[in-house]
Amino acid sequence: MLAGSLVSAISAMTELGSALHVLRDPGHHGLEEWAARIRTEMSPRLDAWTRSWWWTTQAIRSTPFVAPTPPADDFEVQLERLRAMPARQLAGLLLRPISRSGDVKVALHWSQSRDPAVADRVEALATRPDDAIGEFLSFLEHSWREWFRAEWARIRPVLAARARRFADTASLHGPGPALTALDPSISMGPSGDEVRIAKVQVTRHDVSRRGLIVAPSTFIWPHLYVADVPRRPLLLIHPATAGSPVPSVAELRRRLEVVAHQGRLEVARAIATEPRTAGEIAMLWKMDPTQVNRHLRALASAGLARATRHGRFVRYQLDADVLEALGRDVLALLLR
Repeated sequence: MLAGSLVSAISAMTELGSALHVLRDPGHHGLEEWAARIRTEMSPRLDAWTRSWWWTTQAIRSTPFVAPTPPADDFEVQLERLRAMPARQLAGLLLRPISRSGDVKVALHWSQSRDPAVADRVEALATRPDDAIGEFLSFLEHSWREWFRAEWARIRPVLAARARRFADTASLHGPGPALTALDPSISMGPSGDEVRIAKVQVTRHDVSRRGLIVAPSTFIWPHLYVADVPRRPLLLIHPATAGSPVPSVAELRRRLEVVAHQGRLEVARAIATEPRTAGEIAMLWKMDPTQVNRHLRALASAGLARATRHGRFVRYQLDADVLEALGRDVLALLLR
């Protein structure tokens, strides 16, 4: 994976995509106040356009937001490139969140399951691409003029400094250490020539020929976004400031499987409020002592319970902090 070209870049269009993503749902990004301020500063027309187009920057983003081309930091240059593109071609690229291949029939079908505003925009892109693309380009232009130009002036130095730091680390220590330094969810594989990102979906990308672009973002947290656009370098958008460590997928699945068992749930309830031995639990709840021991050892092995020796007894107590964190860790993994 790491043998191909590795490029560090900052992209105004990519960062606008992340900002629009936050405006749609600022809660899990911790940017509620920022989003409210930006929405207040918008003209009524731009606010309406934003609500009708922000679907293009959700879980799967439209190609224009994830295909930076140098000089990617110049928003107006990127916008002119989009203007020069045939309307029907650009319309197909915007359909990527609903139809990755840009298939109009597929997009029209699945758009019916979305909000009416999304269905209307998809229908316009499919049947009236000239009008729809004209509106989309006006939406980008007004977003730049009314609020994003000022935001870009504020955040561009932060992104540039982070990109330089990544490039310096890659030059001094190699691509692997540079990538693993981006976020705690990135680690080196056992072979030493690949990196792993802790995400739910299991996909392998070989960038030895297609290349890899690494772009920092001030808005992407808590996500770590991988954009796989055909015939384009793989794009990794990472938080400019690294997030908190999150357990691996395998570790989370193991903990969830442990507590999902009916017998272990009953035993966990017995040690939720005070420490108890296996024998005491078996006696009080009329359970098989052997099964109780197995359940307690499984809970302790998964880090969900603590075992302490008290004379000749071994007492177990549920670790409430770990269980509370389990839900947050699962959500963090799903959001990543």
